Amino acid sequence: MKTSNIFEDFNVCDSNAYMSLTPKMKKAVNEFYKMLDNEKDSESYDEDIDFCDNIEDCVKKIILKHDIEKEQLLDYIELEVREQLKTTEV
Repeated sequence: MKTSNIFEDFNVCDSNAYMSLTPKMKKAVNEFYKMLDNEKDSESYDEDIDFCDNIEDCVKKIILKHDIEKEQLLDYIELEVREQLKTTEV
């Protein structure tokens, strides 16, 4: 599943976690999901590379580019995952 499908399948843009973000954070989060898709879809992507390392690399790039704290992005991701897990359990 592409991470961009998360937006469609789980309505991330309609989630409380996403809606509570500042415009700056929304832009960073959108780019984070796109970056994960691009990394996974690129021809140079190595299936043997741990996807968690890939996520960490994306997080580092996003926080530098958007001048945000790492904790802000990770807190959002944690809230989003918890919210999405609750909606799929119902």
